[in-house]
Order: sequence, then structure tokens, then C-alpha cells
Amino acid sequence: MHEKTDIDPALKEGFQRCGCQLVERLLPRIVLIPEEEDSIASLIKFADEKRLRICPTGTGSSFPANYEPPEDLIFILTTRMNQLLELKLLDAIAVMEPGILAAELAKRLEGTDLDLPTCIAEYPGTMGGALLGPDPKNERHAHVRRRLLSLQLVDPKGRVLYFGSNAIKNVAGYDYWSFLIGTGSRFGVVTRLTLNLEKMPPLDAIPHVESQCESERNAGQWIVANLCKGLDPDGIFVR
Repeated sequence: MHEKTDIDPALKEGFQRCGCQLVERLLPRIVLIPEEEDSIASLIKFADEKRLRICPTGTGSSFPANYEPPEDLIFILTTRMNQLLELKLLDAIAVMEPGILAAELAKRLEGTDLDLPTCIAEYPGTMGGALLGPDPKNERHAHVRRRLLSLQLVDPKGRVLYFGSNAIKNVAGYDYWSFLIGTGSRFGVVTRLTLNLEKMPPLDAIPHVESQCESERNAGQWIVANLCKGLDPDGIFVR
């Protein structure tokens, strides 16, 4: 059990200047709620200046009660960035902020011909969490991977980066952004994502033997390690 303690006034003032609300009741764990993308960019630059590390999350429900974060770690909750920004019924495309709950998106799609797979619709957290959070069975990630058209994120330097395209015909070749799926916001804070929600044939179940699974895990670890070197060499984002 943590006792509530005061926070350094200079830090508190800096967070406020960035446009982030400090959740006082969770002190000494520093939990911030940004209002918008610009707030996140300002916060990342401020954290880099103060040598603080950042852990972005949706509702924060994926952490166990006994989780002990490092003292220099601050959490970002994206719960206020929860809007369905655009819904193109004819194009079967939905553009959203990461903090929208998966259940809320499913509700907004009721009565349309758009298809949100059950494993995503029943995810208990946000759509950002559905994209970036753990998925031991790889079922949710498999569906997200083939439906993700584009995303934008704020990188460790506070820059807004754009990946992919909202036009399905333009999404071809090496889909670099798909490597971000399941990485737990290790490379930045996702601020917008676009999904293709047309009806698709079911995913085929592909049997894996244990040696194949181990090989895939090793390859994934190698990819993540090299992405870390290129995208976040100073280790601003942690999980």
C-alpha cells in the first residue's frame, strides 16, 4: 500500500503547462491524463528534459495491483482521447482516438453493415489497448493486423508520425506499422488509428508446433530490440 505523498511543485507545474491533469489520488505514482495530441507531445519533451520515463496505457487495467513502477516512471492515460472521429459506411472505414472503449465502438456500429470481430468487440479495454496490449492467443492481434490501415503516434522526440493510409488501395507493400501491434506503446503514444471494418472471410486456424512458436518469439524479440535502437534509443518509453 502506497502512502500519498506530495509531488515536486516544479514537476506539477510542468505537467500543467503541458496540458495534462495529474491524478492526485494515485500519488506517489504519477498518473497523467492529457487532453489532446499536443499535450502528449509537450509532455514527452518535458519528460525527456527531466529524465523521466513514460508508460502510456488506456484505462490502466492491465497492471496488477502489486505492480511496482520505477520511481522515474510516469503513466499516461488516454481515456479522454475517446472519440470516434469519422465513420465512412460506404468505405467501411472507422477513424478513432485510442481511448475509445472497444465496447463503445461496437455499440456505435450497431445497425450498420460494418464488421468488428467479436474478439475485438469484447475486449474489456480501449481500442488502443486492443492494438497494443498483450494477446496470448494472438487472435485479437491477427484481426487487428489485417484491418489496420493507418495510425499516427507521438514518438520519443515529441514528433507526430503518420503511418499507412486511409485508402485501402494505397496500403500495400511492407506494412512497417504492423510491428507496433502488441508492443505496449514501447515506441510512442498512438493518438489515432484507422480500421477497415468490411466483412472479411474467417481467419484460417494455422497449427503451430512448439519449435515454431519459439522461433517466432525469438524473431519478434529481435525485431523489437532493433526497433528500440532506432526509434527509442534513450529508453523514454517503458512497459
